[in-house]
Amino acid sequence: MTARDHRAAVRWRGWLIACLVTALCVVVGMYLLDLGQSARGLADIAPKAWIAVIGLSLLMAILRAARVAVVARAAQFGPVVKASFLHGAANAVLPARAGEAVLPVALARYGGMDPARAVGLLLIVRLGDLIVLFGLGLFFVAVLDVWGQTDGIRISLAMGGLALIVGVSAVPALVGGLGRWTPGALKSLANRIAAAGSMLAGNSRISLVLLTLAIWLTLGLAAHVSISAAGLQIDMTYAFLAAIAASLAFALPTNGIASVGPFEAAFVGILALSGSSAELALTAAIHLHLCALIAAGLTALSTFLFPVSWGDKHLCH
Repeated sequence: MTARDHRAAVRWRGWLIACLVTALCVVVGMYLLDLGQSARGLADIAPKAWIAVIGLSLLMAILRAARVAVVARAAQFGPVVKASFLHGAANAVLPARAGEAVLPVALARYGGMDPARAVGLLLIVRLGDLIVLFGLGLFFVAVLDVWGQTDGIRISLAMGGLALIVGVSAVPALVGGLGRWTPGALKSLANRIAAAGSMLAGNSRISLVLLTLAIWLTLGLAAHVSISAAGLQIDMTYAFLAAIAASLAFALPTNGIASVGPFEAAFVGILALSGSSAELALTAAIHLHLCALIAAGLTALSTFLFPVSWGDKHLCH
């Protein structure tokens, strides 16, 4: 089997697994929920709610592009925005996290960045996302007191969550140290990857934390709008927790076709803790997911507005 045949086989396996995951979630949903009621609920959502959530999803895309620009220390913002928008759109629809490869490839293609350094940049933003999501999750669990924790445990959870969020500032240094920890055979490649982290100054690291936090708080706000539009009145903290759980499900390697299934299951599961109607929770989840997909499509289309000539102006090396 040639390398091309092997890559094709991997892609087909990814799509097959994604189809099976989505189909399984749909079958389970049909067994447990009245999907017709959830679908009818979508028709009752006001146009202004669609506009608001799509707008917040677009804001997230812009914040992500700004974060990439901060980490890349870009001389030209255009190629970074184009790469970031393409990355977000690809991640929204491709299975098995295949869309992650788009960011380093696009930064190399449009911004002239060293591909290895672009991989390091991807590591920084994705590790930052993961850490902030867990940090926010711990903090909101402490605030909600879902499982009846003692005050000491709640304080520990809240402080641990805040510590994780602040700790995102150390991620560039972690990536920047790859060259020191890597054996000789791979040391040259590791040093090129580490360049993404070793070049960040203190102000850039603070911006990394604030932008990463802003991205996921924006998603929580969008989730709250979707939940309210679906007719549910719950504590806003549950909306943030539902958004966090859905995002973590979205990050799974087997996340379904455009994450359809795992995203909704995680979202509904969290809202069920508040005693909400599962059908209305599913309406909110589908609404949020559809708005995110529409926004991803709009950002992908917008990349045609960026002249290819911008790619001739390289990012800082």
